Amino acid sequence: MADELMPRQDGVNEPETETPAEEILTETEEAAEALLTDAEPAEDAAAAAAEAEDTLQKALDAMDEVPDVSDEVPDADPDEAAAESGISKGDALKEKAANIAGKLKEGAGKLSDDIKKTAKKKKAAAKKNKPKRTFEEEMADLAEEEKHFDEWGRPIRKKHRRRKKTRKLSCTLVLLTLILAMSSVLSVAILAVAKEMYGIDKDVQERIIVIPDGSTTQSIADQLVDEHMISLPPFFRLVSRMNGYDGKYIAGEHVLAASMSYEDMIKELCKNHADERETQRVRFREGTTLVDAAKALQENQICDAEKFLFYFNKGGYGFKFEEYLPEKNPMKWQQMEGYCFPDTYEFYVDEEPNIVAQKIYANFDSKLSDGDYKKMDELGMTLDEVITLASMVQAEASRIDYMKMVASVFRNRLLNKSVFPKLESDPTRKYADLIASNLEINNDMMTTAYNTYKGPGLPPGAINNPGKEAIEAVLYPAQTNYYFFNSNINTGDTYFAETLEKHEQNLAMVNAQYAAEKAAANGES
Repeated sequence: MADELMPRQDGVNEPETETPAEEILTETEEAAEALLTDAEPAEDAAAAAAEAEDTLQKALDAMDEVPDVSDEVPDADPDEAAAESGISKGDALKEKAANIAGKLKEGAGKLSDDIKKTAKKKKAAAKKNKPKRTFEEEMADLAEEEKHFDEWGRPIRKKHRRRKKTRKLSCTLVLLTLILAMSSVLSVAILAVAKEMYGIDKDVQERIIVIPDGSTTQSIADQLVDEHMISLPPFFRLVSRMNGYDGKYIAGEHVLAASMSYEDMIKELCKNHADERETQRVRFREGTTLVDAAKALQENQICDAEKFLFYFNKGGYGFKFEEYLPEKNPMKWQQMEGYCFPDTYEFYVDEEPNIVAQKIYANFDSKLSDGDYKKMDELGMTLDEVITLASMVQAEASRIDYMKMVASVFRNRLLNKSVFPKLESDPTRKYADLIASNLEINNDMMTTAYNTYKGPGLPPGAINNPGKEAIEAVLYPAQTNYYFFNSNINTGDTYFAETLEKHEQNLAMVNAQYAAEKAAANGES
């Protein structure tokens, strides 16, 4: 490179050749001129400007490597060279490069403005040519956007799939929950069985259980289920077998309570109380009042009369006939008068009064059949009405063969209340007097209701305890047209009449019979 810049020795000045730096600058200058005048479109000009700027940078790098002319000709006087050229060649190259850079910068700015204008025109044209969106498309886009937000306008987070580890944990929790639930159910079942076998939270009321002859453990267990004493017969049989009680049960009456444990029940059923306790027989005759029955029990040392009346009138022992009874009637003197069935009973001496009451209840319950209840429905009468009317028939009829006739008279009057509003039975008047004599405080309403000469229809309750014949007479009365009857107390004969006139004749006849009997007794002819 140094040889090309040195003058020839022979004194002949040949044209100087350009250095590599000068060539690069020349090419760059030509490229810049072309870019500034011919660059189209704006995007191509911008690319060319960038290429020219890269070329210019290469020229500048080459120029930096060119040594000053004074350095290449050591024998030359620097001052003379400067005087001849006015400036060093290196400085001239730099100045030329600076001019080219300025042109490129100016060209790049112009090209940049052109690019922006061209891009703006294209955007406007694209916007102008863009097809107009329909209302349905806009609403569809809006609906699609709303899917990503909740009702409060908050972005909805995407649910991530649970990992296998999470599923395994869930399965473990489900299994654990199932185990705990089964344990809880099992615990509850065990507790329920324990409460049942030990009589916890069960009825403490004692009841009479009659074990038939030849009963087996299984039949006894089934009977206790029917009596609502136990609910788990297999466990009852298990306890009986484990304790060696099978085959040792004693037939007869036993007193049990549902609150007793299974083992205590079994022990009670295996006891022979007939050999341990004294018994006493008591007979209640037909037509006996409840007060008289209570006195008989106390006289025979069975139980206290007042306590017996309390438990007997209290009821609620679970017998079938109790389901047909009305609510407690405040007009009744003895709530359960009429249900102490006339019969001969055998009680233990010094027995609990509630046990005595239950024994009588059980006997009464056994005397009524399903047919009897069906007949009551056919007659349109309640059980209490049947027993009340039967007590009147029991008191009025002198003989059993008159009972159905007497029942027909009362029945006819009840069916013709407009003509015969009152039954006019003498025994009801006597019972009203009995009530008045036993009340500490006088109750005219009660005594009037019982007296059928004053009160209409049937009295509030029975006036005695009728037998089976009197009850059947009311259920199956004779078919007559009688509305009156009267009896000769001495002979027991009863006379019936359809009219009041005929009834008065019968009364006169009976009075004549009484007079004749009295005269004969006095020796008169």
